[in-house]
Amino acid sequence: MTQHIADAFRFCPRCSAETKNLAASPFRCAECDFVFYFSPVAAVGGIIVNSNNELLFLVRGCDPGKGKLGLPGGFVDSGEALETSLLREVMEETSLRVTRSNYLCSFPNQYTYRGITIDVLDVFFKCEVDSFEPLTAQPGEVESFHIGRPTEEMLGRFAFESNRRAVEFFLSQE
Repeated sequence: MTQHIADAFRFCPRCSAETKNLAASPFRCAECDFVFYFSPVAAVGGIIVNSNNELLFLVRGCDPGKGKLGLPGGFVDSGEALETSLLREVMEETSLRVTRSNYLCSFPNQYTYRGITIDVLDVFFKCEVDSFEPLTAQPGEVESFHIGRPTEEMLGRFAFESNRRAVEFFLSQE
């Protein structure tokens, strides 16, 4: 069974009072006036381009979306800037060092893990690297890579709609 994170707030985290208004955003406790906003968490994604204008896609090695296409990236850690998170995530998932990055676009997303769905704001950057060598997949996270220009068929194989939309936006800017 999958539920949105707001549905998990059946009891107030401050006073433990049961709520009658499940999935309300923001959560408001009638007993102690505790308020909690279900704002999206931030994630980054890199559209990585080499000197031959080829793009790097990964095949996800874990759920959600195991076996589907994605872009290198992930969640922003607490206290971390988007740009720092981008460099860290690309390095972790691909072993590549980004030489230049520019903000490209953002799209809303939902991420379901172990039955709980959270809202995510995916922020995408165009990233440049000197080369796609050495390219090493992060064990357990990345199954394999695809290098090239995306086909229509590939655009339909993305694990997340936000990734597909970001690639389409990137291609429309060329």
